[in-house]
Order: sequence, then structure tokens, then C-alpha cells
Amino acid sequence: MWRSVGVAGTAVVLVLGLLPAGAQAADEPTPEVAATTPAVTPPPEALPETPPPVEKPVETPPPSEPPSSAALEEPTPTPTPRPAAAPEWSITLNQPAASWEDRPVVFTGAISKPITGSYITLWQSVSGSWVLRGATRTTTGGVYKFSFTSPYPGTWAFRTIIGAKDTTSLAISAARSVPIQDRKIVVNTPAPWYATLTGASVSGRTWPAEPHKELGVQQYVGGKWLALGITKTDGWGKYLFRVPDNVPATRTVRVLSRWVSQPAMEYSASVKIVVKAHMNPKVYTVTAASVPNTYRAGCPVRPSSLRLLQLNYWGFDHTVHRGELIVRDAAVQKMITAWTATFAAKFPIRQMRRVDRFGGSDIKSMAADNTSAFNCRRVTGNPYALSPHSYGWAIDINTVENPYLAANNVWYPSNGTAYRNRSVSRPGMLYATSTPTKSLIAQGYFWGARWTKPDYQHFEPK
Repeated sequence: MWRSVGVAGTAVVLVLGLLPAGAQAADEPTPEVAATTPAVTPPPEALPETPPPVEKPVETPPPSEPPSSAALEEPTPTPTPRPAAAPEWSITLNQPAASWEDRPVVFTGAISKPITGSYITLWQSVSGSWVLRGATRTTTGGVYKFSFTSPYPGTWAFRTIIGAKDTTSLAISAARSVPIQDRKIVVNTPAPWYATLTGASVSGRTWPAEPHKELGVQQYVGGKWLALGITKTDGWGKYLFRVPDNVPATRTVRVLSRWVSQPAMEYSASVKIVVKAHMNPKVYTVTAASVPNTYRAGCPVRPSSLRLLQLNYWGFDHTVHRGELIVRDAAVQKMITAWTATFAAKFPIRQMRRVDRFGGSDIKSMAADNTSAFNCRRVTGNPYALSPHSYGWAIDINTVENPYLAANNVWYPSNGTAYRNRSVSRPGMLYATSTPTKSLIAQGYFWGARWTKPDYQHFEPK
């Protein structure tokens, strides 16, 4: 069918081509001619049900013409997303907690790729330069962990690197500032000096406060630090150590931590503890409770007329000890004067305790080589006479080294008979030239060694 139409159309063209220019057939209307190819309309019955689409040419306006309003209203096309590029290498460093110069700082972080076994190094900034402080490898998931103990306090910058050097590293973390505090053992300034047996001590605290921490105390002797003792902090981190003060001495001491490694050990500043020999007499009132075994109703002196005299004395071990005497109130100053001279001369005393410590027994007190004063009793060896000790004036010194011959011709104490021979001088024996003898005689006392039955231990007022 389309082929017949095409033939007819060709015939028309040929006929028209034979007409003169500008002429048209009289009995036919003038056809509309397209600028290029004439349009031929097929009969209705010849049209297909759905004609093929005809592409409409898009005309581009000249550059000088503005875009139409329809064009302005069209939305901007969305660019097509591109696939994400593979992540670059990076490393993180978490902020560590503040620490102390003798405790480890823990550094943690991760690399950007979950790789196990990557080589990671830790660096610290010191005087403007980065100093290598450690190396490790990543574990599962690309995480890592360092522990580093800084020997110096201060605020330090740290960073981590993937690799061994910053110039060849795959990545460098951001720097983290870590405060490292100074752990200390603080020592208090001691007194200028201490009297013997008055509690010379070194004290102070730990910083930060460490309760119940064991500390050592050292003294400097012969160019070396030697152990002096051990102390422990209380619940507030404070400590106090009693420095031996039973001999006069000047000690240079310091306090140090224990049970830690040498790099983590802390030392306090050194201080001087000066101990001077001093009798340090103290006087106290006396009640019946103070003399339960040496006083009873009917005694010539009531407790209110007695005094407790505490004082230091030199022992046979060449160290200072604390003693006590119960004496008459009016005899206190005489005793202090006599014993001050005796102490200065370092005359040895075995012990000095009130007779109440021996149950009031003069026999037991003498056997213990005890120096004592008041004891309301009868004369040992003579039950018919009241002892001068009942008045609080008399005093017996070193009873073993200085025995006495009683009225019954028995020497007391029995363990002192070896000292009856006074021609052999031994420590603690009394002679006319001994300091206690001269001092008490100077205070108006009489020495019993001059009696027919000698009492080498005994002194009483004339």
C-alpha cells in the first residue's frame, strides 16, 4: 500500500514541475509546502493504529538570548555518588590519667585498620626533641597498649607512631600532655635538741597520703647510710619514729620507702636529731594510791607530805634510764642537787624504783639491787626499831654493790656478800670519794659506812 502511494506522489511532483514558474492549477488550492520535503497525508484507512514516535529536534537558543522562564524552573540535577576511597593510615592516642613519677603511665589507642601485629612506638618530648620510650605491636582490632614509668615529675607530651621513625611512619598520633606528680616523703623540722629520754623523734608525712605504709629510717654513720629502724604511717599518711635518746648523740637521719624497686624508692630530706644528756627531774604529788604497799595508817609521814621525784640516771650499760624516788617534800631539792652531780659524773645505778614495785619488801628490793627512799617499815634485822626510811629522808644506793651488816650480824642482801671486801673497787661501789657520797654529805647527810656495823648503801640526815 505504501508503495502505491509513493508512486502517486511522484506523479504529482512531475506534473507540477511542468508548469511555468509561479503558476498553479486553477481548479486546485495552493498546497502548503514545508521548507524541505512536502508533507503527504495518507488516507485515514491507511494510518496505523499507533504511529511511530517522531523525535522533535531540540533547538539551542543563541548565547545572547537569556534562558526561558521554563528553563529556570527546572531542578538542578543531583550528581551521581562516587564510591568512597579506601581510608588512609591513622593512629589515635587516648588521654592517659595523671600519675606519679614512680608509678607507670598507661597509654592506649588504635590504628585505623584492624591489623594485628603492626609495630607501634611511644615517644616523649624532652627539651624540644622526641625521645623513644617504648615499642609494642597491635593486638586484635588494631588496638595497642603501653606502660611507661617516668623517673621525673612534670607535665610531659607523648605521642605514638606507626613504625619506628617519624620520617618513615605511616601515621603519627596527636600529642597528649600527661601530668606526672612528685611523690614525696616529707620530714618535719625537729627541735634544736632533746634531753635524754624525752621522746626524741623524726616525724612527717607521705605525699600523697598513703595510710598504713611501711617506711624505713636510716642514720648516716661512717660515710654510709645504715638501718636505724622501721615505722608505719597512720590512717592519714603521717609517721613518727622514736629515735634512740638514751645516750647523748647527734644523728643524721632520713626516712625512705620500703618494698619497692630501687628506681621507685623515695627518700626524705636528711635532718639532725641532737640528744643531750640531762637529768630532767620532775616532781609530782603523792596519794595513798601511789604508795599502797609502803604506807599504812600510823606511819610518821602522811602521803601528802611526800613527793614522787622522777629523774634520769646512768645505768651499768652506759645508757640513760628513767628512775623514781618517793621522798619527803622538804628533801626534794637536796635530792635534785645531789643527783644532778651524780648524773653528770655518770656514776652507774642498777635501777631506781619505788619499793611498792616489790610489794613493800625491803629484802626483795635490796636483792634486786634497787636504789630507793621512802618505805614505812621496821629496821631490817631489828623489828623493834622504826626505819629512818619511814620519814622519807633516808636513801639506799646500789644495795648489792653496797651491802650492810644488820643488828643480827647478817649481811643484806645475801647476793651482796661478795662486796664486803671494799679493797677491790668495782662499778657501783660507794667510797668517800664517790660523787654520790660527797654530794649527799654536802647536803647534810650522814653515810652509814661509818657505823660500827657498816651500812655502805645507806644515807640519812645528820
